[in-house]
Amino acid sequence: MMKASDFQQCPFLVGVPIETLRRECPGARVVAVRHRGTFYRQGDSGQALWWVLQGQVTLARVNQDGAAFTTAALSAGQCFGPALSGVDEAEDTAKAKGAAMIWRVPMEEFRRLLLHHPALSWEFVSLLARRQRRVTRRLEGFALKGTEARLAEMFHDLSVGFATRCEHGFGQHLRLTQQELADLGGASRPVVSTILNRLRDQGVLGYNREYVCVRRIADIERLIET
Repeated sequence: MMKASDFQQCPFLVGVPIETLRRECPGARVVAVRHRGTFYRQGDSGQALWWVLQGQVTLARVNQDGAAFTTAALSAGQCFGPALSGVDEAEDTAKAKGAAMIWRVPMEEFRRLLLHHPALSWEFVSLLARRQRRVTRRLEGFALKGTEARLAEMFHDLSVGFATRCEHGFGQHLRLTQQELADLGGASRPVVSTILNRLRDQGVLGYNREYVCVRRIADIERLIET
């Protein structure tokens, strides 16, 4: 059964009484998924909306040659799913990066929740507008910023909401491989590797093949403007 504590890291849902969520969305479920677990695959049909409550999720698209390209990395408080854009089939494959907890809600029930709670509808519109702003900023970065600044902006966006130190003793822990970072940053993997090495030597990051730990978020913020 859904508990109020499940939603503590999701700003959109944390203020909604748990009784309201149970009444308006009886088909919704909180789902715990282990590292690399799949929520849905490219081509699957689905009429549900997924909210990240804890952990991280990546979306990846496979081309005709079978090569996967990471299109998005999501952290707690963000939503995803084919129903969000009204398509009949999923355009990406969604997987957990590290252990993740997700709220899966049928789209019709979520619409009913918004219909009955106009203030929540406004918050949802605002959330989508912020997402669109991030996408626009990312596109602008491809044209106006260097790879290091684009990566720094990505690290900053993904680090929002991490309140505890990771198991490696650093600050913000992101389970992304160098190739996933290269896909998201619009760069080659060797270029990303060179930048990560430099930032590690400067004490800004710690990383290996499976994760990046942001040690000093203030330094990341300064790099965004370079």
